[in-house]
Amino acid sequence: MNLNYRAQTFRRFAMLGVVALLACWVPAQADILISPQRVILSDKSRQAVISLHNPGTTERTYRLEWVERRLTDSGELVVLKEGENPRSIAKMVRFSPRRISVPPGQTQTVRLDYRPPAGLAPGEYRSHLRIGLEPPAGGGGGTEVMRGEKDGMTFRINALLSFAVPVFVRQGDGSVEARIAAVEPATFQRDGKPEAALKVTLTRSGEFSSYGRLAIYQQLQAGGPVEEISETGGVAMYAEVSSQQRTVSLRPGTTLAPGSWIRVTYEGEGAERGQIFAEKVFRIAN
Repeated sequence: MNLNYRAQTFRRFAMLGVVALLACWVPAQADILISPQRVILSDKSRQAVISLHNPGTTERTYRLEWVERRLTDSGELVVLKEGENPRSIAKMVRFSPRRISVPPGQTQTVRLDYRPPAGLAPGEYRSHLRIGLEPPAGGGGGTEVMRGEKDGMTFRINALLSFAVPVFVRQGDGSVEARIAAVEPATFQRDGKPEAALKVTLTRSGEFSSYGRLAIYQQLQAGGPVEEISETGGVAMYAEVSSQQRTVSLRPGTTLAPGSWIRVTYEGEGAERGQIFAEKVFRIAN
């Protein structure tokens, strides 16, 4: 007996529980490729386009809507209720279409148009544009996230994934300044064994947010080669956050050898690629 569990409760649970980290394009196994990963609008750039590419073999339909989220000091995004985000852009940025079908192997676009209200105060505003997969008319669809067998019955659970693209409005002049306030040795478990890590504390000030990657380099001895021992992408410091802690794992087998030099950098990604927001260099004590 073959049971196919695609009940709506499973879909709803999966849409809430699955979070995609967007790169330049969302990975193909997510059933859709999205570009860019974030959008910045301003008085000088009031229009933008988001591209959706379907790498699959069947047509997929998506519904788009604004959602509000807040970043915590630990780097997590918390869903807000309607009216809880005083800096929402939902009423000042229009997008179309709100429902879009993408044939297999093709690309469709979503257009955004920023229309600032009169008297808008300077600063940064933000909402997330959620792109959610709709179930096909006959049921089913989605991405398989679980398959198994119990009591002689096989089952499969398919998830209808959704993705959220942060959209920013930067009104007037502003800046952002980030700093690496502290770096401390730490450990994490890899396959049940402790591995070396570093706990990095970032601070941010200014009107705008920052977005980039944390890169860690090591030089074992003076004049020796400098090697990258860690990289963590997608590190966002939104305007509501003044500090954030990240524990970053190091390359397997890395040891923080006494006397070696460590360089930690917070480097811009996307529109800020090539910019060094902050860096810290120190030596491991003997």
